[in-house]
Amino acid sequence: MKSYLLVLSFMVVLVNSYAQDTLSGDYGKLHILKGKHIVKSVVNVTDELIVDKDAKVEFINTGAIVCGGTVNIDGENHNIEFYGQKNHEGVGFIFNTSNDKSIYIKNAIFRNLQMPMFFDFGWKRNLVLINENIFTHNIGRVSTIQVLNPPFTYAIDSAYIEFDLSNNLFSDNNASIYFEDLKSEQMNIKINNNVFTNNLVFGSKNYNIATNIFYGRLDQSSSRFTATLSNNSFISNHLVDILTDTIVQQANIGIYGTDKNFSARKNFWGTNDKELIYQSIYDQGKNYNLPRVDVDPILIEPGKGLYTHVYNVRNAKSRSEIADTIPNVNKISTYLLKSNNPIDYSKAVVKYIYLNNDTTVNEVEKVVKFSVTKMDPTTSQVTFTDSIDFKHPNGYFKITNLIDQNNIYVSDVKLGYRKHLLDYYTRKYIQDSLINLRVKDATAKIDSNAADIIKYVEPPFKKHFEFGFTTGGVIFRGTVGNSNLFKSEVNMHNAITVQYHFKSRLSVGVDFAYFKLSGNDFSSSIADQIARGFAFETTMMSVSPSINYEFGESYLYKRKRRFKNVIGIGAEFSQFNPTGTYMGVKYDLQKLGTAGQYLDPAAKPYSLTTAGIFFTYKINFEISKNNTIGFFVAYHSSFTDYLDDVGADLYPNSQALFAKGGAAAVYFSNPTSDAIVAGRKRNFPTSPTDSYIHYGISFTKKILH
Repeated sequence: MKSYLLVLSFMVVLVNSYAQDTLSGDYGKLHILKGKHIVKSVVNVTDELIVDKDAKVEFINTGAIVCGGTVNIDGENHNIEFYGQKNHEGVGFIFNTSNDKSIYIKNAIFRNLQMPMFFDFGWKRNLVLINENIFTHNIGRVSTIQVLNPPFTYAIDSAYIEFDLSNNLFSDNNASIYFEDLKSEQMNIKINNNVFTNNLVFGSKNYNIATNIFYGRLDQSSSRFTATLSNNSFISNHLVDILTDTIVQQANIGIYGTDKNFSARKNFWGTNDKELIYQSIYDQGKNYNLPRVDVDPILIEPGKGLYTHVYNVRNAKSRSEIADTIPNVNKISTYLLKSNNPIDYSKAVVKYIYLNNDTTVNEVEKVVKFSVTKMDPTTSQVTFTDSIDFKHPNGYFKITNLIDQNNIYVSDVKLGYRKHLLDYYTRKYIQDSLINLRVKDATAKIDSNAADIIKYVEPPFKKHFEFGFTTGGVIFRGTVGNSNLFKSEVNMHNAITVQYHFKSRLSVGVDFAYFKLSGNDFSSSIADQIARGFAFETTMMSVSPSINYEFGESYLYKRKRRFKNVIGIGAEFSQFNPTGTYMGVKYDLQKLGTAGQYLDPAAKPYSLTTAGIFFTYKINFEISKNNTIGFFVAYHSSFTDYLDDVGADLYPNSQALFAKGGAAAVYFSNPTSDAIVAGRKRNFPTSPTDSYIHYGISFTKKILH
C-alpha cells in the first residue's frame, strides 16, 4: 500500500511538471493557453501574441516576452496573471518595432515583476489600450511602465498612436510610470481614472522630478497632442531614501521641459489642501525653469468608477484624520475607514507589527482581533477588540486581504507605517554602528541628503568633555568711545574653554579669558563727547561659567559632517584696571581717584573686580568625529560702570584734586579742560552701562571619559 501511494504521488508530481509549459525561443505567432507557463529567458514574438483567459505566466530571472506585433490580452475578472518567481523575479513585457498594429491589454494582473511594461525606443503601434489591469507589488526600481519615443516623422497627417492608460490600479509598486514625451506629434496619451496608492519610489533624499510615481517631459512645441491626466486618485505615494530605507515625503508628479503649463485638473490627491498637494508635485514651484502643474479644480473624493481603495482614515472617537506619521497608533482602538466603493471585510486580517525590543530590529507580527460596523455603504468602523501591547508604541497596523463586492483586490491599509519606519531605521543604524568596528564616525555613514531623516537617528549619546580655545575680536560698549559699533575700537580676545556634555543637547562650560578693552572720545561723532576727550584701555581677566543648548542640527551639502546651532547663557567674574597715558607715562586711573573719590573721606574707590552676565550664539561645524570648529558672537553686560573709569560722578574740584593726586589726576579727570557747569556728571552726554561684544572662532576637541 505504501509503495502504491509513493508511485501515485510521483505520477501526480510528474503530470504537474509537464502541465507547466516553459516558453522559450522565437515565435511568429504565440498563443498562450489557459494554465501555467514559465518564461526563463527572452521570448521573441514578431507577429502576434494572444493570451487566453485563466492563463498564468511566471517570469524567472531574465525572463521577458518581447512583442514586435499585435498583442491581445483580454481577461475576465482579472483571471490572467503575469508574475515573478519570488527571489528570482523576471522582467515582464518589452514592446518594440514600428508598425500599424495594436496592443490591447485588459483585465490582467501584473505582480512581483522587475518591469511589467517597457516600450522600447523606436516602437510604434496605431493603438495601445491598457485598461482595467492591476499592477501590484512589482519589485523593480527603474519603472513600472516606461514609454520611450516612437520614431520621428515629418508627415504631419500620418497615423498617430492612441495611447490609453486608464481605469487601472497601481498599488504597492517600487517604481514610477514614465513617459519620455507628454507632448508629441505621434502619440495622444490619456491617463485617466487610475488609482495610484501605496507606491514607493526609491532615490536619494533630495526630492526631484524622477522620484515621483508619475513623471515625464513636456516641451514647448507645436505638437498636436498633450497628454491628459484627470479623474485619477493619488493616495500615499512616497519617495524613499535608498540610504536609509525611510519614507521622505509624498511624491506624485514630476514634470520637466520647456513648456509653461501641464494640466492635472480634476484629480483626487488625498487632501483638498493645495499647499500639501503641491508638496507632492515637482514643478515650477520647486524649479522656476520647469512647467507649472495646474491642479484646479480639485476633486474632493475619488470617483466610484475607480478601483476600490481606502482614501481617508480617521480616529472614530475624535473624528480627527490619521496622518501617516502618527505615533502610538496602538493607543487608538477604533478607526473610521472611508472608501470610494463598499469593501468586504469578511476575509480581512489585521496585524500589529512592531520591533521586538529597544535594541534589535526584529519585527514581530501580532494578529489582532477586530470587529467591523458599517456606518454607511462606503464608511466602516473598525474596532480592535484585542488589548494591544502598550510596551511597543512605534508599531503599525496592517489591514490586509481586503476585497470589494466583486471580489477584486483592494490595497492594504497601513496605520502609523511611516513612524514605524523611522523607529526601525533608528535601531538598525545604531546596531550597525556598534557592530561595525571599522566605522570611526557613525554619522559619516549617512549621506548629507539624509538631512531631514538623520535627526531621528543619532547614535547613542555618551557624556564627554570638550577642551579648546577661542580667538577673535572684542568691542567695548560704554561711556567712552564711538556709539557706532562698526567705528569702535577692536581688540583681540583669547580664551581657553572647557565644556562638559551631560545630555545630548545640554552642556555646561567655563571660559578663561585674557583680553584688552579700549575707547577714545575723539573717535566719536558727537560734539559734546569729543569736547569731553576721555580715553582709556584696560586689561581684563575673566572666568565665565555657562550653560548651553544645542538645536537645529543639520548637514552640510554634499558633506557628511553636521553643524549645530548653540545658544548659551552664563555669569562672568572679571578683574580689570583702567589706565591712561599722560606725558608719556601710563597711570592706573582708579588709584588717581579721577572722580574725586579720595577727596571725600566717606567715599571709596570703585572695585577692580566685578560680575556680569552674558549671552552667546554659536554655529558649530563638526569637522571630524572628535573635532569641532565654531563661529560665535556674545554680548557681555557688566555690573559696573567703571570699566572705562567713567561713572555717574560729578566733576571734582580741580584744585583740590591737584593737591591730592597731582597734575595727572587733574588731566584724567577733565582731559580737555572743558568748561564744567555745576552739577554736570562725567558720563554726560552718554550714560550707558558698561558692556562689550566679542566674536570670533572656536576650536574644541572631544574627550570621552
